[in-house]
Amino acid sequence: MFYLGPLSVILLSFILVGCASTTAKFDVRTQKVAYKDLVNVKLPKGDPIIIAVYDFLDMTGQKKPGGSFASMSTAVTQGSYQILIKSLQDAGNGKWFRVVERSSLASLLQERKLIRTTRQLSEGENAEPLPALLFAGAYITGGIIGYDSDIKSGGFGARVLGIQANKQYRQDIVTIILRLVNVQTGEVVMTTTVEKTIFSTSTGSDIFKYFDTDTMLVEVEAGFARNEPVTLAVRKAIEKGVVDLIHLGAKKELWEFDVEEREIPEIKDYMPSETKVHADIETKAEEVTNEN
Repeated sequence: MFYLGPLSVILLSFILVGCASTTAKFDVRTQKVAYKDLVNVKLPKGDPIIIAVYDFLDMTGQKKPGGSFASMSTAVTQGSYQILIKSLQDAGNGKWFRVVERSSLASLLQERKLIRTTRQLSEGENAEPLPALLFAGAYITGGIIGYDSDIKSGGFGARVLGIQANKQYRQDIVTIILRLVNVQTGEVVMTTTVEKTIFSTSTGSDIFKYFDTDTMLVEVEAGFARNEPVTLAVRKAIEKGVVDLIHLGAKKELWEFDVEEREIPEIKDYMPSETKVHADIETKAEEVTNEN
């Protein structure tokens, strides 16, 4: 057994509060690729592949966990379609895919019609026509098909002489699916499913202590929680799915990786030349003659 005096309790309280205090950061930054293999994947052989994305939706129907109350906010982002397009554009630093616009196709066609009408009014029949729209040989579809919370949860704690510490954790899983469809035949050529773990932790401690003949009470609480952002987890899963589709397409010979040609170093003849051999013999002969 050991005794904590009033001064020791106060100092320990300050230590707990100091450990728990964090400085809020409200910085603004451009998001980088979350899954590094997306930009490091091997480059394709030939030109980038023209591909379309029509939809990529939240199919989970899950709401954010709210404990004892019903939350109306969705558990996952509703902008996964935009994340997929960005992931396709980032693949191989933009060398793999050219993504054509399909979500706002009506607005695009309306704007092209407006351009044609304006040119005809100003230039007449000799107006320069617009170039044809790009068409894709395949398109990608799919969605977020699962968000399972509290897959694993637990923790531990201890209390000694009014001093308590505890740690808790929880694990969630988000699941996405990607499909590549051949436009000409309608066949689903490739499908990949990716799961991403979302890990949350919570650490806390408190002091509940009477001292000075049980007339004075000190109570201190401190703690912090760390939750992995769900949107970041969805982004990682989508980027991993794009990399998987690239490798699956290479195995099915839909496209090929670019083979880097390495220069073979020239093998030099290190044998002494005939002129150098004769020069060395004459030098040795002169040295022997001078010695004699």
